[in-house]
Amino acid sequence: MSVKTVFFRPRFLASIDAKLRAQISRRGELVQLVILILTEVDLSTIPLLEISSDIQDLAETTVKLPATLHAHMKRIAATRNVSMNALVNSAVSFYDAKKQKKMSAKKNRPQL
Repeated sequence: MSVKTVFFRPRFLASIDAKLRAQISRRGELVQLVILILTEVDLSTIPLLEISSDIQDLAETTVKLPATLHAHMKRIAATRNVSMNALVNSAVSFYDAKKQKKMSAKKNRPQL
């Protein structure tokens, strides 16, 4: 049985797009990374970025998401009264900050 998918066209802030692309090495990995982030972070509690509609520096891309994940994002965005675009940018930003914090903690751990 095949999984139903939905094409989602997020517009990433340039800084967030750069952070995403720095973590991938091959075509197709961006989609996997976005799906990983959207399933690992709690979309209902992450801090939300304020994204103005007049921002010019946006990178648009297309991501093929499982339909269930897309529906989940849509419900949470409606509940939190934000756009799905703001939700996905917030998720990537939160995930990156959490990852950076873990890396910093490892780096500062005393050597035995």
